[in-house]
Amino acid sequence: MKILSDFFKSISSDSTVNIDNDTLESFTDEKILAISILLIEVSKSDDYYDELEKNKIIEIIREKFSLDKNQIDLLINLADKKNDEMISLHDFIEVLNKECSYSEKKDLIKMLWDVAYIDGRIDKYEDYTIRKISDLLYITHSDFIQAKLR
Repeated sequence: MKILSDFFKSISSDSTVNIDNDTLESFTDEKILAISILLIEVSKSDDYYDELEKNKIIEIIREKFSLDKNQIDLLINLADKKNDEMISLHDFIEVLNKECSYSEKKDLIKMLWDVAYIDGRIDKYEDYTIRKISDLLYITHSDFIQAKLR
């Protein structure tokens, strides 16, 4: 899955986008893309993707991956586009199951809950989506519940 590197190669040849090769080379991590897509999936699961949720996703990405504003903007645009186009979560889950430890996957579930709860409530579709992702990542039910309750 070379989605990220292909995307950055295509935009680096576009004269309207200004990105240097160092930024391009340092930002080809499919794990970050997969996480971003899942964060967006949760935020869109209740059919209400607002600025509050988008800003929370940006904050999470900035804190967890130390990306600059340009990288975050590009990542969010790509993740949002891929989220709209995807038929299944399985390709992205597969990347995470291969590249993440159990602890990292538990942290991801916490991030998903943070996005879902940013508006002060958990919608039933957000809950369902996080539960489905948790199951696909082989997170135990008790760890799923602990992440939700924290």
